[in-house]
Amino acid sequence: MNHPKGTDIVRRARHLALFALLGALLAPGAAALPDDQQQPIYIESDRAERDGQKGIMRYEGDVRLRQGSLNIRAESLVVHTDTNRQVERVVAEGTPAHFEQQPDVDDQPVAAQANTIRYDVASERLELLTNARIVQGDATMSGNRIDYDMASEILKAEGDTESDSPRIEMVLPPQSDRAEQD
Repeated sequence: MNHPKGTDIVRRARHLALFALLGALLAPGAAALPDDQQQPIYIESDRAERDGQKGIMRYEGDVRLRQGSLNIRAESLVVHTDTNRQVERVVAEGTPAHFEQQPDVDDQPVAAQANTIRYDVASERLELLTNARIVQGDATMSGNRIDYDMASEILKAEGDTESDSPRIEMVLPPQSDRAEQD
């Protein structure tokens, strides 16, 4: 027997669980340790190219970026700067590219990966595109695309309707495990 109302309830419960996970993964102010942005940025790569007029630095080959607790590993990384040489946007690409940052001294690091990771510093937006995954402790979320607006705490996730796995997937640890993590 088909129960459309039961399906809607299950779907709403999943949405609520998703937002509970995302709240746990990416809590207010969880973008970084407080002094991360005050730390120098270190970048290592096999090759680098700078276009000073456009404010673009392009790094290729086993790229590693580190700033405080922030670590990015990618096959290529493009850093966009404004006229004052302040970083505006970072785009990392790989199969996959990796992003890791510790939100708070008492929290476990948040690790993300995707084929393309875009981070817009000014608007505090993180986009994970193609094969996206976020992990913190035992909590995970994966899908084809995950967008997170850190300033407004809005997260959106999508599956890939063109693939064999068109849905997002989320794993929440048992409640007792989450209480121990807090």
